[in-house]
Amino acid sequence: MSEPSPSAVKGPLCAALAALVLSAVLGALGLFATIDRGIYDLLLSAKIRYFPLALNSQIIHADLSDSSEVRLGESLGSRGAFADFLNVLGSYNARVAFDFIFRTPAAEDAAFAEAARSASLCIMAIAPVEMEYANFAYDSLTSEEKALLSSNVWHIREHGKNNIPRARTFILSDYPISSAAAELAHIGVLPDSDGVYRRTPLFYRWEDGLIPAISLAVAVRELGIDPSAIEFYPGHCLVLPLSGDEAIRIPVDESCSALIPFTATWADDDYRISFERIAGAAHDEELYTSLFSELSGSMIMAADTTTGKRDFGITPGETVYPLSGIHTAVLSGIMEEYFYAPWSFAAKLGTLAVFLIALLFLSFIKKDARYNIAFLALLGGFTLWTVLAWFLLRLCPWYGAIGSGLFLFWISGFVLRLFRRYKEQILYQNALSRYFPRSLAARIASEKKIDLAPAYKELTILFSDIASFTAWSRDKEPSLVHAFLSEYLEAMGSIIFEYGGTVDKFMGDGILAFFGDPFDMPDHTRRCVDAAISMQKKIREMALTWKDRANIDLKVRMGINTGHVIVGNLGIKNRIEYTVIGADVNLGQRMEGAAPAGGILVTSAVREKTQDMFSFGERREVRVKGYEKPIEAYEVVFL
Repeated sequence: MSEPSPSAVKGPLCAALAALVLSAVLGALGLFATIDRGIYDLLLSAKIRYFPLALNSQIIHADLSDSSEVRLGESLGSRGAFADFLNVLGSYNARVAFDFIFRTPAAEDAAFAEAARSASLCIMAIAPVEMEYANFAYDSLTSEEKALLSSNVWHIREHGKNNIPRARTFILSDYPISSAAAELAHIGVLPDSDGVYRRTPLFYRWEDGLIPAISLAVAVRELGIDPSAIEFYPGHCLVLPLSGDEAIRIPVDESCSALIPFTATWADDDYRISFERIAGAAHDEELYTSLFSELSGSMIMAADTTTGKRDFGITPGETVYPLSGIHTAVLSGIMEEYFYAPWSFAAKLGTLAVFLIALLFLSFIKKDARYNIAFLALLGGFTLWTVLAWFLLRLCPWYGAIGSGLFLFWISGFVLRLFRRYKEQILYQNALSRYFPRSLAARIASEKKIDLAPAYKELTILFSDIASFTAWSRDKEPSLVHAFLSEYLEAMGSIIFEYGGTVDKFMGDGILAFFGDPFDMPDHTRRCVDAAISMQKKIREMALTWKDRANIDLKVRMGINTGHVIVGNLGIKNRIEYTVIGADVNLGQRMEGAAPAGGILVTSAVREKTQDMFSFGERREVRVKGYEKPIEAYEVVFL
């Protein structure tokens, strides 16, 4: 067999060098991580949609839904319902974790605290405030609260340097309630940079110890594990020792964050029960008896899933997911030893070696058709292995580097073949050499233009919501509700667009819009207020028509705030949403919630920018969640 000619060897070497350089550049730009994350989202979405798994049978969601909130009424505000809830579960020997934070005193707190002390296990949630959020408004901890937190820290064995996030402080329930709990555990969870929730921190550092996640705290209590025996290997795993040599190993990163082991969509999760049913069993013997076998000895995660709380986020499988489900997913993952793990270094190295050898052989195939088919087969084989490793071994995709390398090697080799095959056609060759780089540059420039990468900038945010819409629509025909909403949202959207605003989303009868992006507008605050006034005037016109047609007293609350927010494309590979997030967005929503029906309530920041353009009412002080002091607000006066 004759040896390969120098030109035959030179071509593959040039292709390999080009692929290596391009791979290094793309890797430095984060393309591989983006590809892997997109594939992870796609595979996880497919897995939980088509191959859902049940939670651990001992774990049950106890959801405080909108309907439960209405039916329980005053007993929720007084916390009598919470005391009943705990008393019932205590008699069932159930362990309870509260994904609630009770910030203000209530009439039945003493009964609630006593029920917590008497329960088999009651773990109360606390919310971490991370160090970087220095401007976050929070109450200073009292000496009692600091002592209580210190008594709840864990001291685990940490092997090597790590970057477990350090909390600046924690937000606790009122002290009599917090001190009655068997343990305090954090409910902190933050989305990735694209707004999607994929990971959850298992610890926050506090003083000389660690505060565990609520899911981890419940699992450790349930399994009877001594926290001081837990071992953390940064970038590898968190080891929970069981009896003998057995242990649960949770794959974690350097910050001791684990991938959330979603197993089903929220709608497919059957292990849920109404908060109202459990609380009601305290006064209904028949209900109490019927729930006994269902709840006895179980682990209950009680959470507020009301739409008013809006404690929802985007996950790889769903665009609206109650964040309390993250805690139950992690708890189930620990109990079932079901987690997603990254590829080990040895596995990556072995796979890379196999593909380099395969590329060496494929590069010497002379016929273009066979060359292309061979590379497609190799890429397809690696794609299949990635999918199988995910479904069978729960290994996270490591596809970007290999897949992109294969593609770049193939495209580089193919381009070199084209040049070598048509080198006598100088004009065509020159045309190709000019066309290809320009096309690539135009594509990159185009993508930068439409990418709308998240940016931090000042915008004006508008929230609107129809007063008493839920009560009105409850007994109406769907066709009537649909017809009304279609006309209403069309009219409101048209006005927002007329003033240069962007409609972020329609949330049922609610609207979130913002002004000042994607195109800069120095007068975005004035435009927003003008739009809100025009919307209210249009609503008055529509109210006359729809009062006769549907007996609806159409009045809309509107809230406006201006400030710096994050704006841009957020989402997953198959579902991107152009949206805004940030504290000033939330404050705009709080203004809407505090606005009178038919009125427009704005923050002082809006008034300062537009006080020479519009009339405002007297100063109001509005108390909103997350702010220690009342927020200064003003109602827009218009005819």
